[in-house]
Amino acid sequence: MVGRRLYLPLLLVLVSGTYLYTATERAVLDDGDALYAHVAQQMVARGDWVTPHANGVRFLDKPPMMYWLMALSYELLGVTEFAARLPSVLALIGTVCLLYFMGQSGEPSAGLAAGLAAAFCVGSFLFTRMVFPDMLFVFFLTLSLASFWRWFARADDPVLPAMLFYAALAGAVLTKGLLGLVFPVAILALFFFLWVRDWKRLKGICMGRGILLFLALAVPWHVLAARRNPGFLWYFFVNEQFLRFLGKRQPFDYESISLPLFWILILVWLFPWTVFLPAARYLLQSPQGEMKGRRAMICLSLSWVAVVLAFFSVSSRIEHYSLPLVPPFALLLGMTLFPDKSCGLSIQSRWQRSLDRGFTFLGGFGVMLGVGLLLLATLSFGGWLPSPARPTGSHPLQAFKYYFAPLFELPPGTLAGLEGPLIKAALAFSVGTFAAWRIHRRGRRMVAILVLSSMMAVFCLLAFESLGVCEEILSSRQFGKVLSRHFKPGDRAIVVGDFETANSLNFYAPLLLEVYQGKAAVLEWGLRFSDTPSSIVSTRDLQMSWKSSQRVFLLCPNDRVSTLPVARSYVVLRSGGRTLLCNQPL
Repeated sequence: MVGRRLYLPLLLVLVSGTYLYTATERAVLDDGDALYAHVAQQMVARGDWVTPHANGVRFLDKPPMMYWLMALSYELLGVTEFAARLPSVLALIGTVCLLYFMGQSGEPSAGLAAGLAAAFCVGSFLFTRMVFPDMLFVFFLTLSLASFWRWFARADDPVLPAMLFYAALAGAVLTKGLLGLVFPVAILALFFFLWVRDWKRLKGICMGRGILLFLALAVPWHVLAARRNPGFLWYFFVNEQFLRFLGKRQPFDYESISLPLFWILILVWLFPWTVFLPAARYLLQSPQGEMKGRRAMICLSLSWVAVVLAFFSVSSRIEHYSLPLVPPFALLLGMTLFPDKSCGLSIQSRWQRSLDRGFTFLGGFGVMLGVGLLLLATLSFGGWLPSPARPTGSHPLQAFKYYFAPLFELPPGTLAGLEGPLIKAALAFSVGTFAAWRIHRRGRRMVAILVLSSMMAVFCLLAFESLGVCEEILSSRQFGKVLSRHFKPGDRAIVVGDFETANSLNFYAPLLLEVYQGKAAVLEWGLRFSDTPSSIVSTRDLQMSWKSSQRVFLLCPNDRVSTLPVARSYVVLRSGGRTLLCNQPL
């Protein structure tokens, strides 16, 4: 049995080791990943910490907190992939630590289980592979509710937790806009309406001083951005927040997934802990007492889940929008795995049987995976499996509108390269789930949870390996590194297709990317300003530049090279279904 004094160090070692290691080496991916990483890069280069820019264009879709932290990371560590991902990793580690302390409201082991469940579920890892602001938003949301819970549970020191609550609200607003205010306020309103019903208690939350602190932290950037960028208030609040909520944002550069799929995917993102959710119903059968401690945490977590689910049930939704659900579900799962000993014997018995069924399901899942792997090995050694296909196909011209859409467009050769990591992941799941079931049968639940967490850490490492296999398709790093050596002031860099299909070039080379036969939807609003550099290239412009003494680089899908309206060209690099051409020999 792991000593309880080692819980927090063990949690930090497992989470930090896994996430810091997997933040290294891998390329910045095209589209959103490269976009946000480049905005912070431009912030450092321009020295403008008020108006974010991307590809030389104003980019005010998101608040600046994520860019500020990445820019600070660049200043300290240099402009690297690790520096870009570090704020998201630290936000996850911070969230896990908050959940550890929040989960200790009853059984101390519940805090460790909550932290492990939040860090080592499928969704947390997959949705922190890109430098989106969502993980930072989850941290500030969790910090605000943890501060409120601290204030609510202890009356001896009300000022500090209350002020931290308002500061965290400001951080959430500067990370995700109005949602950073809507979520915490709605969660606490539901918490009081359904469970507490004593609204007078809110008088002690230092509302006057707290609102002043919130305004002092959250308002100045909005005022400065509005003064420097005409039209900002309408674009930022109406288009990017209200119209996005209604699914009518312009330009329409993403597809909202269906509500049933969104709900089903939540169960996938919480794997392997999903199997214990049925046992969580017994949390509501805990002894009814004063609204404090464990009972208050259960009710606050349920309010948290209800608000986020309700919001995204009526708004537009993307796969990673479910990330704010991970902390409350982790808290509920932590308290479910370590029940309250004050429950009646009948409830404890049913609770235990429900948990046993969860571990049994995992054990059966492990056995089936093992049998499947044995069958696969038999077919492979018998020569009954087809040989892996060679790389074919070309790179897409349009930006993807779903988070995981690129995975369905991978060429056969890349898919063949993923077989190794997938087989190893299946083996890890088979061994890990079966071992957890066996260990739990011997009455060592915490060890079983640590086994599941270690299994998921292996999954994270294998997913990290898989990204390496897909890099030349999902990123333009190889082309960016070549351009960083050869690109000079006065040269032009043009991509055939949408801007988002190759915008990681911005991160790896000091250039402004132009678009031929494509769009730059994410830059559309900023392109309206008169001081914006031209980004869309016509056929005539391309032909004239190609014939001139000016050096032009052109990145094109392989199957479109023969159709280009240019004279003689020189191949600089071929990779991942694309070719980098130049109008002059290097």
